[in-house]
Amino acid sequence: MSSRIFPVSNSHLSPVHSTPVLRLPLRRLFGVSTFVAIALLGVLVACGAPEQPATPAGVSPMPAPTTAPPTATALPRGGNLTIRLAADVAELRPWHPRTRGEEQLIALLYSGLTRLDGTLAPQPDLAAGWTASADGRTITLTLRHDAVWHDGQPVTADDVVFTLNELRALEPTTALLAGLRRMTEVTAPATDTVVVRLDERYAPIFSLLTAPVLPRHALSGRSLADLNAWEAPVGSGPFRLERREPGTAITLAANQSFYRGAPLLDRVVFVVAPDAQVAASALQNGQLLLAELPWSEGRALTETMPMLQTGAYAENGYYFLAFNLRPNRIFSDLRLREALALTIDLPRMIREATNGQGMIIGNSAAPGSWADLTPPSTTTVDLDRARALLDEAGWRLPSDGVVRQKDGVTLTAQLFVRADDPRRVRAAELIAGAAEQIGMDIVVQPADFATVIRSKYAPPYDFDMLLGSWINGVADPTFGDYAYYDPDDFALFHSSQINQGVADTRPVLNFVGFSDPVYDDQAGAARQLYDLTERAQAIRRAQERVALLRPYLFLWTDRLPVACSARLTTLDGPINLATPNYLWNIERWYVTGEG
Repeated sequence: MSSRIFPVSNSHLSPVHSTPVLRLPLRRLFGVSTFVAIALLGVLVACGAPEQPATPAGVSPMPAPTTAPPTATALPRGGNLTIRLAADVAELRPWHPRTRGEEQLIALLYSGLTRLDGTLAPQPDLAAGWTASADGRTITLTLRHDAVWHDGQPVTADDVVFTLNELRALEPTTALLAGLRRMTEVTAPATDTVVVRLDERYAPIFSLLTAPVLPRHALSGRSLADLNAWEAPVGSGPFRLERREPGTAITLAANQSFYRGAPLLDRVVFVVAPDAQVAASALQNGQLLLAELPWSEGRALTETMPMLQTGAYAENGYYFLAFNLRPNRIFSDLRLREALALTIDLPRMIREATNGQGMIIGNSAAPGSWADLTPPSTTTVDLDRARALLDEAGWRLPSDGVVRQKDGVTLTAQLFVRADDPRRVRAAELIAGAAEQIGMDIVVQPADFATVIRSKYAPPYDFDMLLGSWINGVADPTFGDYAYYDPDDFALFHSSQINQGVADTRPVLNFVGFSDPVYDDQAGAARQLYDLTERAQAIRRAQERVALLRPYLFLWTDRLPVACSARLTTLDGPINLATPNYLWNIERWYVTGEG
């Protein structure tokens, strides 16, 4: 796995996307812990169906009525869900998931003021609703009255104030903690009311408010900076901690007092299964009912085990070809960027470079999310049009040459790419090969990230093109979590995020120098509109400008395979494995008897 180095920035985007997507499993098998876990699963399966109560001695059973009164259809309660955990979770900080396993555990144990649905849109959770002042700087949230902690205590506004103030006091080492510092004050004028005051109107705050609310009565006086939540595992989510066996399994039991309704499942057991091949076998024999797997194992399951439900969701990060748009740079001319795009068969290039894992994208939003509003271009390769654009721009082929020239200068550009990522290098080579067809000479420069590539994201921005990536980690810069997902790409493309010279020491991310007043207007509006429909319209218009002006040629995001037993379903229909938030309605999941 390639190394990760991160800029010091409050932004949640980091330009250091590793080649593998899921955490690679540790190089060991289940070992002894596997047998303990499987034995545990056998007990859980055996106790999945509740026993029927016996008739007490000396009491005659009630006679059956001759005509039974109509009754509601019984919900399919019972059953245990077993999920692969690629690595054990020795420490848990509910606001700071560092792995996919931690992210899923936190989602089942805790609740926030808001939550993200299957499209990653923020919805009410502990907050039943909210209103905003005319200037958008004061948000008043009304809490549910039926939420209780796993120990039976009621969830109150004091818990919310405690949580947000404690998180705001932590060192802002992540985008979440930096974003929460936009709050200037958090108060509780009533037990069911929280008032949040912001330094400015800020729409992404509703995604940040998915941060788990913590129990004041259990944690008051303790430092969150040093907290391991396993020492005080009290949440308000759909499941509560029943048992934790380090290195083996983490068992969660249904929260019968859950405010959206008691889960249908009895338990969810996260089984520590580092080896992906062993996990795949456990899926096949039913010891695991759900697992996320690396691409090779996930694709094999799709091909060899049709009895499983399989799918894949998009990683929260993507790959792109960036153009330096500054004056006197070759690609400051849109016609050259468009010409190059017209030479590349993107689906074929992505398929070859990524061995089928890459999913073509058309914008910076998570594919399939509420903000994924601009699809990839459907334009096919058009070499004649590409050549005409270069002719129009003054770049012409000499009678005896194969590389175009203009004013005695050849159409030659350097394409920088990380040398430690074979997939990126192959993609860069394919782009360069396509460019040859129109007389454009692209020199691929594989280079070390730490000493060469990283410097291209900073002044003096000495590059023509860069094949790079962003990882969209809000909870932790090394992990592309979806816990606090928001589609805001203001930091990447707004003109205010361009470095202004030697005196400008901000860690800005608009390293290509993109400046467009229409984008600026729409991206700025998208940051301020609290109505989701209105915000989506502004995001769409901003995305359309980026697609039209091409500061980036968006390439791909990686698909992360998920497989689950055909016995798993929900009251809402089949499980949607195409969303990273497929557990969003976990309280409505159940296990059928077939299989």
